[in-house]
Amino acid sequence: MTDYATVTPTVGDVAQSYEYIVDVATVPVAPAEKAYVNVPDINQFNPQFPAQLQDITTYANKGQQAQAKVGSAPTAAFNILKIRDEAGEFQPEWLILKNASDKTGKDNLVYLRWYDALGASDAYEGLFLVTRDSRPENGAQGPGWDAFSFAAAGPILPIANPVLTP
Repeated sequence: MTDYATVTPTVGDVAQSYEYIVDVATVPVAPAEKAYVNVPDINQFNPQFPAQLQDITTYANKGQQAQAKVGSAPTAAFNILKIRDEAGEFQPEWLILKNASDKTGKDNLVYLRWYDALGASDAYEGLFLVTRDSRPENGAQGPGWDAFSFAAAGPILPIANPVLTP
Protein backbone atom coordinates (compact mmCIF):
# COMPACT_ATOMS: atom_id res chain seq x y z
CA MET A 1 0.00 0.00 0.00
CA THR A 2 1.22 3.50 -0.81
CA ASP A 3 0.88 6.07 1.90
CA TYR A 4 1.72 9.76 2.10
CA ALA A 5 5.11 9.19 3.76
CA THR A 6 6.35 6.92 0.93
CA VAL A 7 5.23 9.06 -2.03
CA THR A 8 8.22 10.71 -3.74
CA PRO A 9 8.68 12.54 -7.05
CA THR A 10 9.46 10.47 -10.12
CA VAL A 11 13.16 10.48 -10.94
CA GLY A 12 14.07 11.64 -14.46
CA ASP A 13 14.09 14.60 -16.82
CA VAL A 14 10.92 16.67 -17.05
CA ALA A 15 9.51 16.92 -20.58
CA GLN A 16 9.31 20.46 -21.95
CA SER A 17 6.40 21.86 -23.97
CA TYR A 18 8.71 22.67 -26.89
CA GLU A 19 9.95 19.09 -27.21
CA TYR A 20 7.50 18.21 -29.98
CA ILE A 21 8.33 17.98 -33.64
CA VAL A 22 5.42 18.74 -35.98
CA ASP A 23 5.40 17.83 -39.68
CA VAL A 24 2.83 18.47 -42.42
CA ALA A 25 2.29 16.86 -45.82
CA THR A 26 -0.08 17.47 -48.67
CA VAL A 27 -2.33 14.57 -49.62
CA PRO A 28 -0.31 12.64 -52.19
CA VAL A 29 -1.72 11.45 -55.49
CA ALA A 30 -1.41 7.65 -55.66
CA PRO A 31 1.00 5.97 -55.95
CA ALA A 32 3.15 8.75 -54.47
CA GLU A 33 4.16 8.60 -50.80
CA LYS A 34 3.57 11.33 -48.22
CA ALA A 35 6.35 13.92 -48.27
CA TYR A 36 6.44 15.49 -44.83
CA VAL A 37 7.83 18.99 -44.30
CA ASN A 38 8.88 20.06 -40.82
CA VAL A 39 7.05 23.01 -39.23
CA PRO A 40 9.72 24.41 -36.87
CA ASP A 41 8.47 27.95 -36.23
CA ILE A 42 5.43 27.19 -34.07
CA ASN A 43 4.24 27.73 -30.54
CA GLN A 44 1.08 26.94 -28.56
CA PHE A 45 0.87 23.45 -30.12
CA ASN A 46 -2.19 21.83 -28.58
CA PRO A 47 -3.33 18.37 -29.71
CA GLN A 48 -6.53 17.12 -28.08
CA PHE A 49 -8.27 13.74 -28.12
CA PRO A 50 -11.91 14.19 -27.06
CA ALA A 51 -13.77 10.91 -26.80
CA GLN A 52 -16.82 10.08 -28.90
CA LEU A 53 -19.18 8.52 -26.40
CA GLN A 54 -22.29 6.41 -26.94
CA ASP A 55 -25.06 6.24 -24.38
CA ILE A 56 -25.55 2.62 -23.27
CA THR A 57 -27.69 3.33 -20.20
CA THR A 58 -30.22 0.64 -19.35
CA TYR A 59 -32.67 0.16 -16.52
CA ALA A 60 -30.06 -2.06 -14.88
CA ASN A 61 -27.91 1.06 -14.35
CA LYS A 62 -30.59 2.16 -11.83
CA GLY A 63 -30.63 5.81 -12.88
CA GLN A 64 -26.87 6.15 -13.37
CA GLN A 65 -25.50 7.03 -16.77
CA ALA A 66 -23.49 4.43 -18.67
CA GLN A 67 -21.37 5.25 -21.70
CA ALA A 68 -18.92 3.51 -23.99
CA LYS A 69 -16.13 5.12 -25.93
CA VAL A 70 -16.67 4.35 -29.61
CA GLY A 71 -14.00 6.57 -31.07
CA SER A 72 -12.41 9.97 -30.76
CA ALA A 73 -12.48 13.30 -32.57
CA PRO A 74 -8.90 14.60 -32.34
CA THR A 75 -8.07 18.21 -32.98
CA ALA A 76 -4.84 20.18 -32.99
CA ALA A 77 -3.87 23.82 -33.19
CA PHE A 78 -0.76 25.96 -33.25
CA ASN A 79 0.56 29.39 -34.10
CA ILE A 80 3.19 29.68 -36.81
CA LEU A 81 5.62 32.57 -37.22
CA LYS A 82 5.55 33.78 -40.83
CA ILE A 83 9.09 34.18 -42.19
CA ARG A 84 9.93 35.59 -45.63
CA ASP A 85 12.68 34.09 -47.77
CA GLU A 86 15.04 36.05 -50.05
CA ALA A 87 12.35 36.20 -52.75
CA GLY A 88 9.82 37.65 -50.30
CA GLU A 89 7.63 34.52 -50.03
CA PHE A 90 6.69 32.81 -46.80
CA GLN A 91 8.15 29.46 -45.80
CA PRO A 92 6.95 26.29 -47.63
CA GLU A 93 5.22 24.77 -44.60
CA TRP A 94 3.13 27.94 -44.09
CA LEU A 95 2.18 27.83 -47.79
CA ILE A 96 1.02 24.20 -47.49
CA LEU A 97 -1.25 25.15 -44.59
CA LYS A 98 -2.51 28.39 -46.16
CA ASN A 99 -3.22 26.76 -49.53
CA ALA A 100 -5.12 23.85 -47.96
CA SER A 101 -7.12 26.17 -45.69
CA ASP A 102 -8.19 28.25 -48.72
CA LYS A 103 -9.81 25.20 -50.35
CA THR A 104 -12.76 22.90 -49.74
CA GLY A 105 -13.44 19.19 -49.91
CA LYS A 106 -10.50 16.83 -50.35
CA ASP A 107 -8.25 19.80 -51.21
CA ASN A 108 -8.72 21.11 -47.64
CA LEU A 109 -6.92 18.09 -46.18
CA VAL A 110 -3.35 17.66 -44.98
CA TYR A 111 -1.51 14.94 -43.14
CA LEU A 112 -0.18 16.02 -39.79
CA ARG A 113 2.16 14.13 -37.53
CA TRP A 114 3.72 15.07 -34.24
CA TYR A 115 6.14 13.27 -32.03
CA ASP A 116 8.38 13.64 -29.02
CA ALA A 117 11.63 15.28 -30.15
CA LEU A 118 13.72 13.04 -27.88
CA GLY A 119 12.25 9.73 -29.11
CA ALA A 120 9.62 8.86 -26.48
CA SER A 121 6.52 6.94 -27.56
CA ASP A 122 4.26 10.04 -27.78
CA ALA A 123 3.81 10.09 -31.58
CA TYR A 124 0.69 10.42 -33.79
CA GLU A 125 -0.29 10.79 -37.42
CA GLY A 126 -3.49 11.39 -39.32
CA LEU A 127 -5.48 13.23 -41.94
CA PHE A 128 -6.91 16.60 -40.91
CA LEU A 129 -9.14 19.39 -42.21
CA VAL A 130 -7.28 22.72 -42.01
CA THR A 131 -8.69 26.05 -40.81
CA ARG A 132 -6.80 29.33 -40.76
CA ASP A 133 -7.80 31.08 -37.55
CA SER A 134 -7.62 34.66 -36.28
CA ARG A 135 -4.13 36.12 -36.14
CA PRO A 136 -2.86 35.99 -32.57
CA GLU A 137 -0.76 39.15 -33.07
CA ASN A 138 -2.42 42.05 -34.87
CA GLY A 139 -1.36 45.19 -33.04
CA ALA A 140 0.54 48.16 -34.43
CA GLN A 141 3.82 46.36 -33.70
CA GLY A 142 4.65 42.72 -33.33
CA PRO A 143 5.77 39.64 -35.16
CA GLY A 144 3.58 38.16 -37.89
CA TRP A 145 2.00 35.08 -36.34
CA ASP A 146 -0.72 33.05 -38.03
CA ALA A 147 -2.89 30.46 -36.31
CA PHE A 148 -4.14 27.19 -37.76
CA SER A 149 -6.45 24.55 -36.33
CA PHE A 150 -6.99 21.00 -37.46
CA ALA A 151 -9.96 18.63 -37.16
CA ALA A 152 -9.54 14.90 -37.71
CA ALA A 153 -10.82 13.56 -41.03
CA GLY A 154 -10.47 9.94 -39.98
CA PRO A 155 -8.56 8.03 -37.34
CA ILE A 156 -5.54 9.69 -35.74
CA LEU A 157 -3.31 6.83 -34.69
CA PRO A 158 -0.18 6.33 -32.64
CA ILE A 159 2.90 5.74 -34.82
CA ALA A 160 6.46 4.67 -34.23
CA ASN A 161 8.40 7.80 -33.33
CA PRO A 162 10.18 8.94 -36.52
CA VAL A 163 13.14 10.07 -34.39
CA LEU A 164 13.86 6.40 -33.74
CA THR A 165 13.09 5.05 -37.22
CA PRO A 166 15.12 5.88 -40.31
